[in-house]
Order: sequence, then structure tokens, then C-alpha cells
Amino acid sequence: MKVLDQDNIQIEIWERGAGYTLASGSSSCAAALVAYRLGLCNAEITVHMPGGEIEISIDDDFNVNMTGPVARVWQGNIAEEAFDC
Repeated sequence: MKVLDQDNIQIEIWERGAGYTLASGSSSCAAALVAYRLGLCNAEITVHMPGGEIEISIDDDFNVNMTGPVARVWQGNIAEEAFDC
């Protein structure tokens, strides 16, 4: 995470089992909350990622609200045999 200013942070994400990820809502929430708790950012934070931006707001009880766009990045078929476990 890189703090750009009190209202903006930048992150890149490496997800276990998936590798490099363009964007992640849960990672954005976690990074924003850490920046806020450390006093590095305000309660309204824009998280910048290679896949886009997301808005995070944090209330007085440290509840996090995430707002932003969604986009399909993959489509495929799963063989029914995959569910036979």
C-alpha cells in the first residue's frame, strides 16, 4: 500500500492461489482501514488499483462501506464432474 494523500491510497494485490489480481474489494477495505487506523488517511478514501478505483468510507465504529463499479473479467464453463467430489 502507498499513501498518496489523506484521501487516496494505491494498492497492488497478490492473492494466494490466484496470483496477481487487478482489483479486490476485500483488499481495498482492509488497506483503507489500516491507513485510517494509523492516522494516515481520512475516513473517506479512494483506493487506486490497476483494475480501477473504489471508494471506501469508514464510520466511527470502524464499519466499512465500499462503493464502486463491477465488471466481468472472465467467463467460462465448469464441467459437471468437478462437482462430483
